[in-house]
Amino acid sequence: MSKQAIAWISTFVAVVAFAGLVAFGASGGAVAFVVILMTLAFGAIGWSMRTEADESWLATWVIIGFIVKVFGTLARHYMVAVLYGGGDAYRYFRVGTELAAEWRAGRVPELTESGAFGTQVVEAITGGLFAIVTPDLLGGFLMFAIFAYFGQLMLYAAFRRWAAPHQLKPYALLMFLLPTYAFWPSSIGKDALVVFALGGATYFAARVLEAYELKWLLGLAAFLTILGLIRVHVAGLVVIGLVGAAFLSRMRKGTPALVRSRRVLVLGAFAAAGVLVITVFPDIFGVDLTAGDGLDAFTSDVVRRTSEKGSVAAGGAVSGISDVPGAVALVLFRPHILEASELQHFFAAGETAAIAALALWKAPSILRNLRRWRANPYLVFSTIYVLGFSVAFSVVRNLGIIARQRGQVLAFFLAVVVALGWEEPKPLFKYEFEPQAPTQGQRPESPAPLR
Repeated sequence: MSKQAIAWISTFVAVVAFAGLVAFGASGGAVAFVVILMTLAFGAIGWSMRTEADESWLATWVIIGFIVKVFGTLARHYMVAVLYGGGDAYRYFRVGTELAAEWRAGRVPELTESGAFGTQVVEAITGGLFAIVTPDLLGGFLMFAIFAYFGQLMLYAAFRRWAAPHQLKPYALLMFLLPTYAFWPSSIGKDALVVFALGGATYFAARVLEAYELKWLLGLAAFLTILGLIRVHVAGLVVIGLVGAAFLSRMRKGTPALVRSRRVLVLGAFAAAGVLVITVFPDIFGVDLTAGDGLDAFTSDVVRRTSEKGSVAAGGAVSGISDVPGAVALVLFRPHILEASELQHFFAAGETAAIAALALWKAPSILRNLRRWRANPYLVFSTIYVLGFSVAFSVVRNLGIIARQRGQVLAFFLAVVVALGWEEPKPLFKYEFEPQAPTQGQRPESPAPLR
């Protein structure tokens, strides 16, 4: 049986199982219809976006990834609706249902509360979706999960622009199958929309960094705007990564003068975007940067609020270079198994242990290939983003919150690990072809393998 056939049969089984859950009251029948429709759609998307480097397997793994996403959505819905019986997703669902009437009446909901601007944006988007589709909790989870999965596809497409062919499949398997992406950004809320906007911004960033063509800036600006409306600090980290990549990456000898000139223009555009983020940050978070201790007071307050309950990591925000390794370890590799206290924490601990093992396994290759780091602007961007994210989120000490938001940084860390650590496998045997002119009446002999 071919791999394509296995993928489609697996898809059919998953859809039938999901439809069975719906039939027994999990949600409305429209949810099953959306799952079937999107399974076919993602199969077509995977088929259409394939290139020569991944045409033999990409469509299959896009479908399998969406199946995993559907089951992750079911698990997330079960945790919110059954285990906890409440949470942010319920509030977004309730407010979104109310705002749906506003959208149907042709009125855009007002965004007035500065301290919760991102929350209001998500509520307005939820209301817009529910104005089209009948409000349903599980259906809402699925719609947001679909947004997140589009983001995962765009993160893969961005990596593909800068990676070697043999590195694509390992990265795709990680992006499509990791529990962080299958589970956490699969509910109504900010996480799914952030992964979607971050994926789009990253794809256009990868295109900009290729030859600094200005035409890609429009798409980048659009996705950065969406990202900034929800989490302006994450949009700021993307801009910082882009500035660093454009400034630090090494251009090849013989690069046309036009490309070098465009690089300067793009750097100016990135710097302007950074100034804009700094300008709007105080209003969104209620921080007074004019005060001498305004930012310190803000970070201290976040540390205090995220340390009040749940599994908490000791320590505080980064205050110097020496604190950065600990911040990276906190964001990427915790909680560990001894810190787990709930079922989802044990799953998160298993995943972080696997990620740490992968990084250690590939560490020798990464160190050996570090000389190529500056030659790949996407790796420079990813590295700076990971470091910036780790520093920024070191103020969050709640390990449950960190696990939920890890999907905003993990794709970039894995890009560095795979791009530097995944070397092309060497053939077991080498063949040396030394054709010799056969004498008359003789056939040429096949070359013997060299061991």
